[in-house]
Amino acid sequence: MTETDNKLREQVIIHENETVYEAKIDVMTELHQHKITTLICSPNLKYIATMSKMDEVIIIWHNETQLKPISKFFAREITNAQEYHHGHELVELSDDALVVIEREGTLNMFDTKKRQHIKIWKIAEYKKIRCTFLYKGDFMLVLIHPNDKKVLFKFKIYLYSVVNNRLQCKTIYTFDQHNYYNLNCTIFRNGKLLISGNKNIAGNFCLLWNAETEASEFEISKVVDLPNVLFGNSEMQYSNLNNDSIIAILHHGLKIYSAKTGIRIADLGVVNNEEIMEDNKGFNINFVNQGKHLLISYFPAITRFSELSQIVIRLINPYSPESDESLDIFIGTNFSSENIRFFPQRIYNDRVIGIVYNKVQIHKIFQDDFFQNLRNRNLNEIHFLCKTHFLCMTDEILKKIEKGLSVLDREFRDKKEFKSIKILKGHQIYWRYDGKKLSAFINNTEEIVAESIIFEGPSYRVKRLSNDDLIMMNSKFSIIVTPNVEDKKLRMLCFLDNKNLKNETSKFLFSEKYFIDIFSNYRNNYKFFDEYSLKYLIENHIKDTPFFLLYAEALLKAAIRKQRGEVVDMVFEECMRLIKDNPDNINILKIITSLLPELYANYPKYVNRFLLQTSLLLSPNQLYESLQVTKNQHLFPCTPEFHMFKHTLISMTYFYLYSKYAIRLVIPLPKFSTYDPEYSFWKEILGKPSSNGFIKMQITEIYSNWSGEVLLNFKWKTFGRLYYCFIWFIHTFLLVIFSLGVTETKGIISTTGRNICLWLSIIIGCLVLFSIEVRQFIWDWKFYITSTWNFFDLCSLLFPIVTSIYWLTNGPPPLWAPALSCVFLYLKFLFFLRAFEYYNAGRYLAIMAGVVRKVFTYLLILGIIILGFAHAFYILLQPSSERNDTTDNNTDLYSRFETSLLAVYLLMIGDNSSLSNWDYRDNPILVVLMVSFSIFTVLFMLNLFIGLLSNEIQNHDNRAAFLLQKAQILAEIELFCLFPQQRRWKDWFPDFIHYLAYTNEVHNKIIEMRNELPVDYQPILSDELIKLVGIKDVETESTLHLCKTMDKRISKLYEMVKKFSNNDNKEN
Repeated sequence: MTETDNKLREQVIIHENETVYEAKIDVMTELHQHKITTLICSPNLKYIATMSKMDEVIIIWHNETQLKPISKFFAREITNAQEYHHGHELVELSDDALVVIEREGTLNMFDTKKRQHIKIWKIAEYKKIRCTFLYKGDFMLVLIHPNDKKVLFKFKIYLYSVVNNRLQCKTIYTFDQHNYYNLNCTIFRNGKLLISGNKNIAGNFCLLWNAETEASEFEISKVVDLPNVLFGNSEMQYSNLNNDSIIAILHHGLKIYSAKTGIRIADLGVVNNEEIMEDNKGFNINFVNQGKHLLISYFPAITRFSELSQIVIRLINPYSPESDESLDIFIGTNFSSENIRFFPQRIYNDRVIGIVYNKVQIHKIFQDDFFQNLRNRNLNEIHFLCKTHFLCMTDEILKKIEKGLSVLDREFRDKKEFKSIKILKGHQIYWRYDGKKLSAFINNTEEIVAESIIFEGPSYRVKRLSNDDLIMMNSKFSIIVTPNVEDKKLRMLCFLDNKNLKNETSKFLFSEKYFIDIFSNYRNNYKFFDEYSLKYLIENHIKDTPFFLLYAEALLKAAIRKQRGEVVDMVFEECMRLIKDNPDNINILKIITSLLPELYANYPKYVNRFLLQTSLLLSPNQLYESLQVTKNQHLFPCTPEFHMFKHTLISMTYFYLYSKYAIRLVIPLPKFSTYDPEYSFWKEILGKPSSNGFIKMQITEIYSNWSGEVLLNFKWKTFGRLYYCFIWFIHTFLLVIFSLGVTETKGIISTTGRNICLWLSIIIGCLVLFSIEVRQFIWDWKFYITSTWNFFDLCSLLFPIVTSIYWLTNGPPPLWAPALSCVFLYLKFLFFLRAFEYYNAGRYLAIMAGVVRKVFTYLLILGIIILGFAHAFYILLQPSSERNDTTDNNTDLYSRFETSLLAVYLLMIGDNSSLSNWDYRDNPILVVLMVSFSIFTVLFMLNLFIGLLSNEIQNHDNRAAFLLQKAQILAEIELFCLFPQQRRWKDWFPDFIHYLAYTNEVHNKIIEMRNELPVDYQPILSDELIKLVGIKDVETESTLHLCKTMDKRISKLYEMVKKFSNNDNKEN
C-alpha cells in the first residue's frame, strides 16, 4: 500500500470553481488485479459488487461499519461456461447477496453466500431484458420481444419472490401491444416502471406504471425522439414532498414533473442530451439532501477515456427554471499533479459510490462543511438564485413550528411576555429587529437586503430555517417570511393557523384545510408588515409557478367551498395562461377538470368558458407531426394509453379474440372519465359504485362542442354499443316470451309451454331488476324516482313479473294486467332507439323526453284545474230524488266521481254529450261552469299548451340534447353493467382521448367560433394549429372583426342620437 493510498483513506479534495472543500471517505478496499469496469449496489446499500471485464472476476463487498469483501469468484462459474469467455455483464445485486449476470441474452442468478444457482427461465428470444431487485426484496423482470406481428404479447413483466433459493412467480403483467413498437422501459426499485414506445395512431408515449397498485400514475405526452430520452437505472427518481412527490426526467433538457398529476413543474435547461456521452456512461440523477437539491453526474460528450476524472457533478434547485443555478464540481487531489479518477457509478441518498485508484469509494459529498462553503459565496449568486425553495423545507418547517408552539403554550400559561429577538444570524444573511422594523443584511456587511415594519412585533417568537428564511410565531398564527430583493421588502411565503397545527400537522400543510384557514382568516384583517394581508399571500401562491402547479387543485377546491369568487377567477385565468403558453403541458387541465362538477354547481360560467376555450387544443404529439391522411370518419376517437393487465388464460383469450387530411386534437378533460384505482369490490357491486366527472356532470354544455361528442363516440365504440345491444337483446327476449305466455294462441302453445314462458319471464325480469334497477335506486334514489326513463324501465319489469307470478299461482289474472304489461314492454322496446341517431329516431325521443320534463309543471296545473271542475260538476249534477232519472251509469258520467274526471276531460276536447241530459235553462250555474271551463281551459290553457310545446320542441331540437341522452345511457352502463375492475382499465377509461378532425372542418369551426363568441370565450389556438388549417393572422383578423362590430354599433348609436336631436329641434 503506497503512502498516497494511505492518505486517500483519510480525505479527498473536491475542487469547485477554485474553492477547495474537504470531505471524508468511509472506506477503501483491496484492489482488483485488473481495472474495475462495473460497480453495482443492492437496493438498500447492504452489499456492493464489482467486476473487471479483463479477467471477469467478481467481488462482493459487505457494507456495514466497514466495507469488506465476503466473496470472490469468476463470472464463468455462474454461467457454467466451459472456457474463458468475454461478454459477461454484471446486472443486479440483492440485499441477500444474490447476483444476476447476463451472457448472450440469458440471465443467471447466483446466491453468493450459499454458492447455489437459482434457475431463471430461458429468455434468449427476447430482444430487451430489464431486471432489478426491489426494496421489498422481490425480483422484477421485464422481457421485451422483437417487433414481430405474430407475437401478440411482446411486453411482459414478471414479479418473483425468492424462497429457499427458488424463484416463485407472484404475478405476470402484460398489455395488448399489437399497435406498439420500439418498446422500452426503466425499472425503479420502488416497483414503478417508465414505459415508452411508439404507436401507429397516437404517436410516441411515455407512461409511469406502478406495479404495487397495478395502475398507471401519469402519462408524459410530449416525448419527441425516443432515442434521446435517457433510460438508465437511476435517471428518474422521486422526492417526497408532503403528500405529493416530484419526478425528474432528462429528455431534451431536465424536466421536473408532479408524480401525482404529471404536470410539468419546471423546465431546467441545465443539461442537454447532447452534453452527455453517447453510451450514457456515468450518468446519474437523484434527489439528495432530503429532497432539497437535485444531483446530476455525467461525463461530458467531449471527454476522452484518459480524462474520466473530469466528470461533471451539478447541484440544482429543482423548482427554479434558471439555468445558472447548477454547480460544477470536479473530483481531484492535492497530493499529486493528476486528478483522482473518480467514477461515480451510483448515487444513494447523499452518498456517491464510485472507483478511485481501482478501489471502491463511498463518498459523503453533502456534509456541513460542504454547504457552509457554498453559503459563503456571493449572496446574489447563491441565496437568491440557488436558495432552497421553501417547498423543499416542509419537514424542517413542521418540526420547528411544532417545537415553537410547545414553547408558546408554556409561556402563555405562565403569563410570561414574549421576548423578541434582536439579532438572528444566518448562513448568508442576518436579521435585525429594533422593535418596529425587521431588516435583513448580508453577513459581515451593512448592506440591507430587505426591511419592513412589523405589526404586533413584540408578540412574535422567531426561528430561522436552514435557507435563512424566518418563521414568525405568536399565540394565534405562524408565518414564514423571506427577503424580496426586487422591492427590498419582506414577502410572506406561508400562513398557518396554530389551532389546526396541533392536530395532523403533516397532512395539513398546503392541503385544502390550509387554504380554507387562510380564507377564514380574511375577516380578521390581519396586517403583518407594510399593509401586507392574506390576499397578497394568495396572489403570491398563484404567481409562484411551482407551488401553483403542485397545489392549485387544493386552492381551487377551498376557494369554491368558501365562495371566494375572486380567487376562483385568478386560478382559472392562471391555468388558461399556462396552457396557452405551454400547450404541450396538457396535464395542467387536470387542475380544473378534477373539480368541474363543483365548479359548475357554484360558478357555471367558468365551465362553459373552459369548454369553449379548450375545444380546439392540438394533441401534444401533433405539434411535431405533419398532417395525417386518414380513411377514418370525422371526429374519430383514439387514445395513446393502454391497459396493463394480469397475464392469465382468461385475459389471453379475451385480448386475442375515401381519404382526407386530418388533424389530431385532444379532449381537454383529463381524468374526467377515470375512476379512483382504490375501491371496495363488494361496495361497488352492491349499489355504491364510485363516480367521476362524466357521471356527475350530465349537462348539455359539455356536448355542445366536438370534445363531448368525441368522448361519447369513444365510450360507445369501446364498450357502450356491445353492452347496450346485449341489454336490448335481453329485453326483446323478455318481450317475446312474455307475449307468448299471456296471449291466446288457440292451442299453438300448450299449457306447459305457457308455464315455461312465464317462468322465464320471472327469472329474466328479476335478474335485470336486481342487477340494474335496484342498484340504481340504492346508488341515488332521488335521481331514480325523478327520471322518466326509469319509470318505464321499472314498469316494464314489475308488471310482467307480478303478472307471471299471479298467473302461475292463481290462474289467469284480470285482463288489464297482461295488457298493461305488454304496453310497457313495447314502449321499453321503442325507447331503446333513443341511443341511435339513424333516421333521427334518437333525436325525436330526446325531444319528447325534454318537452315532457319542461311542461310537467304546466300539466300539473292543468290537472288541478280539471280536478276542480270535475268535483264541481259531480256535486252540482248529483241525481235528485225529486227528479225521475231514467239514465244509467253509462250515460250519466257524473253519477260517480271517477267518471266525472273522464267527463270533464271529454268536455275539454270538445265532447259535451255528458251534459246533454240536463236542461241549460233550469241550470244557470251549470251554464256558468261550462262557459268558464271552455274559455279558461279550452281557449286559453290548451292554446298556451300548444305554444309551449312548439317552443320546447325548438329548444330541444339539437344534437346536444340527443348526445346528453346518450351520455346518460353510457353512464348507466358504466356504473351498473361493468365490473369494478373494468372501470379501471386504462384503454377503456384513459386520462386523455385524442381524435382526428378533418382539416376543412377545423378551419370552418375556427371561423364560426371567432364570429360568434366574445373575446373572453375565444378558443386557445396554437401557432402550429393555425399553420395546419391555413388561417393567417388570427388575432389580427379577430381584432378587425371586433373593430367592425364596434364601428357598426357606433354608427347605430350615432343615428339614434341624430334622430333624437332632430325631434328636439322640431319640438322647439
